[in-house]
Amino acid sequence: MKLYHGSNQIIRKPDLSKGRKLLDFGIGFYLSDQRSQAESRAKSAVLFFEEGQPTVNVFEWKKEQMTDLNIQHFPTANIEWLDFVLANRNGESSENKYDIVIGATANDKVILVIDQYMTGQFDHLPNPKEFVIQLFQPEKLATQYLFSTEKSLQFLYFTDSYTI
Repeated sequence: MKLYHGSNQIIRKPDLSKGRKLLDFGIGFYLSDQRSQAESRAKSAVLFFEEGQPTVNVFEWKKEQMTDLNIQHFPTANIEWLDFVLANRNGESSENKYDIVIGATANDKVILVIDQYMTGQFDHLPNPKEFVIQLFQPEKLATQYLFSTEKSLQFLYFTDSYTI
């Protein structure tokens, strides 16, 4: 399976120590199965780091070779997914609880709603989490893949990169 990672540079070998904290699924190496999502992230990386060129790194994921990995898969953006994202964005999750996490990407609109939830703007509603999940339903959320352990990276192979 092809996966894409947007960056400001070529990344042939992911370095987990360079992962940023307080992201959706925790610290690790994030990829998407959608080229357009990675291209958007590459452009954002150049703006964030103020250097480099928007680069999409292409990897082959040999998931059929995987054994003994702890994988968390969220098939939809539901309350379980929201709780997991909130815990990670609040720094409350334990690092490397899972080798791989698969689930919806919180795009800019979703991040705004999550930030509003985290600051208590929906606390007056009878069930704030369900309200937040309902707001996500019209969104076409891309799928993201987090590889958070060295063990998981053994099944990810760099194949190519290109600049946009």
